[in-house]
Order: sequence, then structure tokens, then C-alpha cells
Amino acid sequence: MSRYSRRTFLKVAGATAVVVACAPAAQQGGASPSQAKGLTGTITVSYPDELGVKPKYVDMAAQAVMSKNSGSTVKIDLQKVSDDVYYTKLLLTLQGGDVPDVFHFGGDSIAELADAGYIEPLDSYVNAWADWKQYPDSIKKGATYKGKIWAIPYGLDTRWLYFRRDDLQKAGLPADWMPSKLSDVVAAATAVKSKVSTVTPYALYAGQAADTGARDHAFVPLVWAYGGDMQTSDGKWVGNSAAIRKALAYYQTVYGQGLSPKEILTTTKPWTAMRAKLGDGSLALLFEGGWVYGGWASKDQAGTQKNVGYLLHPTENGGPSFTIGGLGTCWYLTAKSKNKDLAWEWIKTWNNKDTVAKINIEDPHPVARSDSADVPEFKAQQYLVDSTKSLEKAKFLSPDASLSKVTTVIQKATGRVASGDASPDDAAKQYSADLKQAIGASLVVDQ
Repeated sequence: MSRYSRRTFLKVAGATAVVVACAPAAQQGGASPSQAKGLTGTITVSYPDELGVKPKYVDMAAQAVMSKNSGSTVKIDLQKVSDDVYYTKLLLTLQGGDVPDVFHFGGDSIAELADAGYIEPLDSYVNAWADWKQYPDSIKKGATYKGKIWAIPYGLDTRWLYFRRDDLQKAGLPADWMPSKLSDVVAAATAVKSKVSTVTPYALYAGQAADTGARDHAFVPLVWAYGGDMQTSDGKWVGNSAAIRKALAYYQTVYGQGLSPKEILTTTKPWTAMRAKLGDGSLALLFEGGWVYGGWASKDQAGTQKNVGYLLHPTENGGPSFTIGGLGTCWYLTAKSKNKDLAWEWIKTWNNKDTVAKINIEDPHPVARSDSADVPEFKAQQYLVDSTKSLEKAKFLSPDASLSKVTTVIQKATGRVASGDASPDDAAKQYSADLKQAIGASLVVDQ
């Protein structure tokens, strides 16, 4: 998950922190102290929530832990704020002494949090956890940084090239449109622009306003589509390369021909408007997170299933299509926690087979646990099955403490070309120079 608000597609009222202290289970009909033994003490579980999906599962896990461990108390710190607001507050909190024992945030922050010493490695816990075998090696690798496991994901990120069948049909394209190469996307957008004046052809995220959308939903998949890499095998970031120049030239084509609206460069949180436009049919093409499909379907399931198609990202010359994957949101154990064993007990309890399946049905995502995909209610929804299967074709950025700085450099490069302030070649050269300045010349290589 990125701070590009993966879970803000549906708006939930309220923006103040709410703290709920759960009473011991023995006072709520759970096991009596004589029946329940085990861990003792108090922990705080902190998390943001705007959709309103997580609270019941968080509370269920708290009650289960307290029922099993009669001397324990689990306090819940529910904050009804966006992920980016929460993360800013969280970092300030983690620098102090009164920290939550467990917190919830995106997997793309693992390296940053680990290098800062804010989170506890989980190897000793997962090695003794029988359910760890339910997590595929690719997921374990994604949660690994500097040889250690740092987080437990539950709902994974995938991305789709969404297209409106009704809009493409009006432009003379088939309802089962299937681009064989990247240029077919530009061709479809061009057809919409020339034949359907009431529809925005394409949204390609660029610039600072697009936040991490410029990275994960535009620039990085384009570099990969053109056969390039963002990072070398030894962990360095690629500066100026043929694929990066081609990706920036793609921006020049799309924005230069008026296929993508320039409001993306200036509007606050432009993804909000672009997602809404795709959902109501006023935008034809958008590469976006798999999680936004649920927002459209919750408003109009029949219309969404009929008109919203989703595909993997095409490549330059018709090679295998792919998606960009991610760990999604994860649970972390705080390094300063004074009751790490009880904190782990809560994380382990939350990440059970049924909870992982059910929460990803309500807030559609691929599941991190393999056995959760076998839950009948999950298997009954084709979109969830397709999303989980898409991760077989996923490419991942490796955890890196420099990622936020690299993201800013990507925003600048894409913004320069989209606004017409720089050519692709000049923007690529400046991209390399900005990378070297941001993270150090020794960590950047031109190809």
C-alpha cells in the first residue's frame, strides 16, 4: 500500500482519533480467569480506517486474545483519518516514548521503518507459527528486508488497466477490447478523443499532485513495459536508460496529444476525480489499483460488471502482460513495545484464515494467505479470483529506504514532460541528476 490513499475511494465521515479500551474477556462473557491462562499485560493496537471495514475484525481479534489470556488487555486506537495523515502522526509518535505496540500501515514503508529502528523483526515469531506455511514465498520475500521479516500482510495490492466497454464501443472498438501492445492503449484513447467528445480518453498520473500514483500507476509500469528496470540486482537505482527515456516519451505523446487531462498535474488528490470518472463512464482508460473496483461495484454492481473491464498492463512489443504488485497494508510490531509477545499474539490472531478472506471480500483485494483463497465466499466472486490470479504475473519493487525520495524524483520527471517543460531526453538526464542528489551518486547507475 502506498500513501497514495489506496483505501480512500469510499469516504467515511470523521477525522478525529478514537480510543476504545476493551475490557478483559472475563467481564464480557469470555473465559473466566481460572479457565484462561497465558500472557498478561496491556497492549495498544493503532490503525487508520476510512472505509469502516476493519473495526469489527480488530475488535474480534482483541476479544479472542483477551479470552485466551485472562490477564491481558487490548486497547484499540482507531483513527478515522487517511493513511497519509495517519503516517505523519505515527512517525511523530514513534519518535517518542508512548508508542502503540501494534500498528497498521503499507508494506512499501518496511525499509524506512526498519532503518529508523521503529519496528521489530518477526523471524522468531513466524518461525514458531504453524500458519506461516500458508504464505507463499513471494509474499515472504516481499516482507523481507536485510534478511529479516518485518510485517504481516493480509490484503495484497494488484493493479489493472481499467477500461469502459461502453465508451470504447462508442469509439468503434469492441467490448472485449484486448490491447496486444502498449501503443494500442494510445490508439484506443485517440479513438475516444476523436469520436466521443463527452468522455475523457485516458488518465495518466504525473507530477507531485499524483503522489505515489505517479510511481506505481504510471512511471514504473511504463519502464517495465519498455523492458527496463527501476533497480539493478545489487540494489542500485537506474538513472538515465533507454526504457526511462521511452517511458517519458510516452508521457509526451499522451499529454501532447491531449489524451490525458492536465488537471492531474494541479488538482489536489487527482485520483479521486479520475476514479469517479471511470466509475460513471466519463473516463475511458485508467491504470489503477485493484482495490478501487469495490467502490464502483458497491454503488452499481450490475453496471460495473457490465461496463468496467480490467486487464494486465501491456508491453511495448506484445510480450507477456503484467501487473505491479505490493504487500498492501500490514501489521507491524513496534520495537519499543514493552509487551512484544502479547502484541505478536494479537497480530497472529488477526491473521487467521477466515478473517483474511472476509475482510478482503468486503474491501476487495487478493489475499496474502493461500488457504484464505479457498474460502467458498471468496471463491464465489470472480473479481477476487481474478485479482488473486493476477499476482502470478506481478512484478514488485524491492523494499528500499530511499523509496520516498525516489518517488519525489519520479514526480518531478513526469511532471516536467507532462506539462511540456522538458523533452523526454532532457527529463531523463535531469531524473538521473536528481536521483544522485537525493540518494547519493553511488546508489545510481545510468544504462
